[in-house]
Order: sequence, then structure tokens, then C-alpha cells
Amino acid sequence: MAFDFEKAFGADYSFILDHLFSKQSHIAVTGASGWLGRATLELFSALYGDEFNQRVSGYGSREQQIVLADGRTVSVRPLAEITHRHTQHTLYLFHFAFLTKDKVGGYSDDEYIRLNKVIQGLVTQVLEQSQVKAVLLSSSGAVYDYLNDSNRDESANLYGRLKYEDELRFQEICRKADIKLLIPRIFNLSGPYINKLNAYALSSIIANVVARGNVLIRANKPVFRSYIYILDLLLICIRLMFSERFENIVCFDTVGDETVEVGELAEKVCKLLNAADLTVERPNMINGEPDSYLGNEQPIKDIIKGFEFPVTGLDRQILETAEYIRNLNTCSG
Repeated sequence: MAFDFEKAFGADYSFILDHLFSKQSHIAVTGASGWLGRATLELFSALYGDEFNQRVSGYGSREQQIVLADGRTVSVRPLAEITHRHTQHTLYLFHFAFLTKDKVGGYSDDEYIRLNKVIQGLVTQVLEQSQVKAVLLSSSGAVYDYLNDSNRDESANLYGRLKYEDELRFQEICRKADIKLLIPRIFNLSGPYINKLNAYALSSIIANVVARGNVLIRANKPVFRSYIYILDLLLICIRLMFSERFENIVCFDTVGDETVEVGELAEKVCKLLNAADLTVERPNMINGEPDSYLGNEQPIKDIIKGFEFPVTGLDRQILETAEYIRNLNTCSG
């Protein structure tokens, strides 16, 4: 993956690099083996180059090694080790560790809550004991399922509740300690390191088309989504970490530059991937309330406009995501 940091960071480029390359600066990534974690490691691998190993630490549920797309092998440490390794660092924390919505059914509610509270406790301990300058806390659009008592998805309500409780806890600590806190409530992402391909509309459609299979859409009512490219989101958040134009705590929903119905999305994927001969199969539509998993677009649009950030359009997002899935299939084959 090619990164143009000067273009992405714009007028803040030199200022951001001066801080990220200062002597004591260090990046800690939790949930390092997941989608957001791997993409973050890839980004900093490109930024730091040979300095990566002394500048970046990855944490996960267990000790393991992961290989990035650029060939770099990253040692991931157990999350419990994060509490004592960064007392001498100026730390920028990218916190993605969380048992996600698909894990809800695998545990009792009490156990699911307990395990996520253990993660929260370990990371908040870092905030209280280390010199943390900024935190990126990934949240979810499922927060609104909880806040609005939605019936969209029962597991999303519990997941959303715990995500919201995380938001409140981190806001409390960061406000007291004067730590910059960024909370993107993530709705729909695209791009490299996408996982659980069958769990997301975009990746499921692309995986079918890459495999030269017809696309089956089960929804019999309109389904609307809006995608942001994962690397755009991370770069925007890094700019926010160092920007004085925004408050110390910034919470926003992720929204792309266009909204698309999944049937149109499937047709677009087929066209872009030169698979116009494939068909998109779908049951007859009924008059039902649309499934619109969409956030509030204004805050992120204001951020993008203020930074003059060059967002990645939907067509390019599809092509980049498809390239990653193709490579994934090649490696597994």
C-alpha cells in the first residue's frame, strides 16, 4: 500500500512528523491482529520504516506474530503487558481491543460484559500511569442501537451499550488528564485487512464476484450504506490528534462521500471488477422500512473540509478492497 503522508497531513505535515519522531514518542496499538489494528500497523510501518520496531508496539489477546502486507513481521504481546511497558514514553494510543458484536452469542451476557471490562480496566490503567498524549478509541454505530433501544439487532444493543460505556469512561479519564481523545463511531468501512468477509455487505459482494459467483442479496427491502476507506479514517484521526482547531474530545460518526443501496453497490462492484456477466439475485421488494445503517454526516464532513483531506471515493474503495481480497485468496490457496 502506498501512503502519501505529506498530502494526507497537509499543512500539519511537518508539525505531526516532528512529534511522531521525537525521542520519547511511541505508538501502542491494541487489538493489533484485527482489521483496524493491522491497518494501523501497516500505516506506521510505512511511516517509520527501519525505526518501526522501537517506535511501535502491538497488543492482542495472546502472544503471536503477524505479517503485514509490506512483508514486515510484527510481534504482538498479550494485552496485560501494556500496563508496565510505556511509563517512560510519550504515548499515542490506538485502542481497538474489544470483543466484537459477532462474539456476543458465544458467551453469556455476564461473561461477555466481564471480558470487555477486563480490557477496559487494563487500558484505563495505562491512561492513569503513563504519559499519554492522545487516544484513538474506536466505537461503533451500534451505540445508537443501545441509545435508541433499537430492535434492529439484539446483539447490537449489548455491544452498543458496552461501547457507549467505554466512551463515557475514557472521556472521564481523558478530560481529567488533559489527554486528546478521538472517538469515531464506525458504521461502514472498506479497505485492506478487512476480515469476516461474510459479515459485511461490501466484502461479501466483492468476495463472490472475485470468485466468479453470482451475487445473492437476501434483503427484500432497501438497504443503504455509506463507506469510508479505513486508511482515510486513520489518517484523519492522526491529524485530529495534533490539531488545535478542535476540542480535546472529538466524537463523530463515520460517513463516506456517497450513500448507496446494496443492490446498486453489487452492480457497481460487478462493473468495476469486469464481471458484468454475473447476475445480482434478490427477492421481490416489499414496502418496508429501509435498513439505513448511516451516521450523522455533518461532523465528519466539517473535519474533512477543514483539513482539505483528499478522501477516497467509493469506486477506488471497491478496487482496493477487491485487491486485498484477491491477494488473500492467493495466499490461502
